[in-house]
Amino acid sequence: MNSIEITKKQITDAIFTGKIQPFIQPIVNKNKVLVGYEVLARWIVSEHEIRLPLTFIPIVKDDQQLSECLTNALLLQLISHFKFHNNIGLFISINIYSHSLTTPIINLLITLNQSINVVIEILENDDIINIEHFRTTLDFLKIEGIKLAIDDFGCGNNVNKRLFDYPFDYVKIDRFFVKDIDIDVSKFKSLQVIVALIHHFDLPIIAEGLETETIFKLLTGLNIEMYQGYLFSKPIPLDAKLSLSRDTALNHCV
Repeated sequence: MNSIEITKKQITDAIFTGKIQPFIQPIVNKNKVLVGYEVLARWIVSEHEIRLPLTFIPIVKDDQQLSECLTNALLLQLISHFKFHNNIGLFISINIYSHSLTTPIINLLITLNQSINVVIEILENDDIINIEHFRTTLDFLKIEGIKLAIDDFGCGNNVNKRLFDYPFDYVKIDRFFVKDIDIDVSKFKSLQVIVALIHHFDLPIIAEGLETETIFKLLTGLNIEMYQGYLFSKPIPLDAKLSLSRDTALNHCV
């Protein structure tokens, strides 16, 4: 967290005044063709200041009401945007804490899924209290066509056991396992083992944090299916996505 002490009231005010907004970061396939986006919240303080999630999400995540409030606001903005655009074949990946999956939020997810394919990411720091209830909720969402991803695989709570706990459709490999694999042989070998394990479950992989062509080529050699990172695009406001094409390869496009 930065040196500014942020309060729950300030966060609440930012939510209700529309200052916390969903930015999106493109996700591409091995041909660098756009296949989807990840939603990343940004707090627009002013024209010259944007606060990243690490400054306010730690405060939000342990307050169920505030977490639901933020999720609700972001989903409403996403629904308002994507219903007016052609999103055939694309998906949008959203980080949601388990305690925020209330009936109103579930209904919004189903509504958004009518405009663009929705993927829910289980966060590595999500301490799921009632596993059976959560699994039942996820099963219902999957019936509605919503898919599930494990985020930051190998970090925190998102260890191998979770591959058995929930019906995942995708696995996201954290940037920690991707960074420096071009100069660290042991790290690259560790990544090979992780990729082999995930592919054993017949699950496609999204590799996060790509910044160089060298690492991208190493990852394509491991048959990783999808990629995300500054090599292709930084997170962008919703309106900026209009410059991205479903059929155009992305490389430093923004």
